[in-house]
Amino acid sequence: MNERAVLCDSSALISLTDSCLDNVLSFFHSKSNLKFVIPPSVEYETILRPLNSDLKQYLFSAVKIQRLVKDGIVSRIDMNVREKAARVLELANNMLYVKGKPMKLLHLGEAEMIALANELDVKDILIDERTTRMLIEAPFRIKEHIEHEFGVSVLLNNESMHSFSSLTSGMRVLRSSEMVMLAYENGFFDGFGADSKKNAVNCALYKIKFSGCSIRFDEIFEYLQSVD
Repeated sequence: MNERAVLCDSSALISLTDSCLDNVLSFFHSKSNLKFVIPPSVEYETILRPLNSDLKQYLFSAVKIQRLVKDGIVSRIDMNVREKAARVLELANNMLYVKGKPMKLLHLGEAEMIALANELDVKDILIDERTTRMLIEAPFRIKEHIEHEFGVSVLLNNESMHSFSSLTSGMRVLRSSEMVMLAYENGFFDGFGADSKKNAVNCALYKIKFSGCSIRFDEIFEYLQSVD
């Protein structure tokens, strides 16, 4: 894929639109000609399913994401990656075992997104879901994370882990919170003025957190140390 592109997962799109920060995507599309792309599964999960099933909790986000698609800021890419997605699922869901049984770490939509990124050679992935981010960023750490969080003994399938890492090699993971900070660094919040800019960034980060982004309070504190 020749254009500068970011492949988006449902989790981050919902966090941004639920926080009324979807204009961050518009800002980067206009400023840097950045293209945000989604596979059909993300379109279904974020737009079609909420609208067709009247899922009131997600309707506002669905309408806003639908508008982003209509305006050309988010583009749906329909490519047959079923075989590769099935391989991603097989590797991820046979990586960790508890009491002799494999743990299900990925769903089809997430596997499709990773497969599409691999197929298009898109390096930047926008995703707020923690387990998928850990699988891409540091799959070797997910064993100790699950053991610590759930208090169970976990067996790691090294062959599956290394094969999965080969598929995701070079992929860079962004959260919606990092998009907010990149927007700050590029002047998105300048309109608030010097006195209010830091408070606006602070409010945006907390709103993103409470809309589903897996960012810790101490991370927000660290981010704010860099804000003038």
